[in-house]
Amino acid sequence: MNAISIGPFAFDASRLAAVASILLFLVIMELGARYGRQHQRNLGAWAGWLVLAWILGARAGFVISHWGDFAASPLDAFKLWQGGFSAWAGWLAAGAVLFWALLRGHGAVLRPVLIAVAVAVVAHQAITAALPRPQMRLPPMELLALDGTPVQLSGGGQVTVLNLWATWCPPCRREMPMMTELAAELPEVRFVFANQGERADQIFAFLAAESLPLSGMLRDPQGHLMSRLRAVGLPSTLVFDEQDLLVAAHTGEISRPALRSLIETAKE
Repeated sequence: MNAISIGPFAFDASRLAAVASILLFLVIMELGARYGRQHQRNLGAWAGWLVLAWILGARAGFVISHWGDFAASPLDAFKLWQGGFSAWAGWLAAGAVLFWALLRGHGAVLRPVLIAVAVAVVAHQAITAALPRPQMRLPPMELLALDGTPVQLSGGGQVTVLNLWATWCPPCRREMPMMTELAAELPEVRFVFANQGERADQIFAFLAAESLPLSGMLRDPQGHLMSRLRAVGLPSTLVFDEQDLLVAAHTGEISRPALRSLIETAKE
């Protein structure tokens, strides 16, 4: 996986690149505000508005394009940590704010904004290139069904969603009902819920308490998948194509539309 752990926090490469780029943009704009000309003192305020516009616009674009999934739980649109942004919508929103600034006579912000954006975009590309998604296959190993029966992980010949989870992990517990529902909706996709290092009775107790199905539930008693797939935290969700090649991955809690988007990528 192309993820990195910083202290107790785990970031996807794309999320790390986005956060670093935004911070760099704000720093450059703040430096321009401090050391620029007198009429550029408001650069810091405009930087904040532009970043806010990009985030809200990108999120709104994603929500609108996946409204079928958000309609049942509209408040999920505010769960930004679950992922799901449309870059084109973010640039459109930020561009609208910049255009508004120009109309109000704040033309002095244009040049420093364009410079800061250019540097941020280059930084984003550099971080993404430095942490590329590795060429990885679904490991040819056996996991255990809850009754102890060995189950081959690879070679299913269909798109596979592999979720690494544990009952002690709060985000794992929150996303599990959604994942099992989506698994029932998409019978053409194989969902594997590989529990990391827990006993069968612990898993049974959790599933029974939450009224969750047993389908797709497997055990990885020694947690070997964490190291084999270079996962840095739980939950981790990986999507493999029909040839068992990794095509997408997400570290942390994921939303239904974001997961559906990853699955659609694997089907292309």
